[in-house]
Amino acid sequence: MAGFGGRSRISMGLRMTPMIDVIFLLLTFFVLTAKFQEPEQLLPVIVGKTPPQAAAAQDTPLKIFVEVDASGCLMRVQNRPAVKFSTENPQQSLLVLARKVQQALETTGPVPVELYYDDAVPWDVVVKVYDLLYGLGLQNITFRIEE
Repeated sequence: MAGFGGRSRISMGLRMTPMIDVIFLLLTFFVLTAKFQEPEQLLPVIVGKTPPQAAAAQDTPLKIFVEVDASGCLMRVQNRPAVKFSTENPQQSLLVLARKVQQALETTGPVPVELYYDDAVPWDVVVKVYDLLYGLGLQNITFRIEE
């Protein structure tokens, strides 16, 4: 049927199918190319009751101190002489600390460890000492903050 000017009305509708196809393609692209945050690695924690013989060994933990000195950081195992942490060669300092820890463990056997440090100690030094202790097979490590 023609209108006043002899023109017929043509209905212009939105074509949704191509638009939905494009949206699904974009969604697929973003899902497949997204990089998700890596989960943090957890520190190993053992929860449970301790056997009676382990409770007796826990009375005397091995104490390791990381302290700030005017020349840098000092690491000390109980009452033994301190080891200076060298920022130029940290592996050498950690090797000396590992030997002192192994000497202390020869007399006591595997015991819990208390790692003492204060807020002035750089966190990367504390982490390196923790990694060293864990690498030596010590798993019961407690952090203690000195004030």
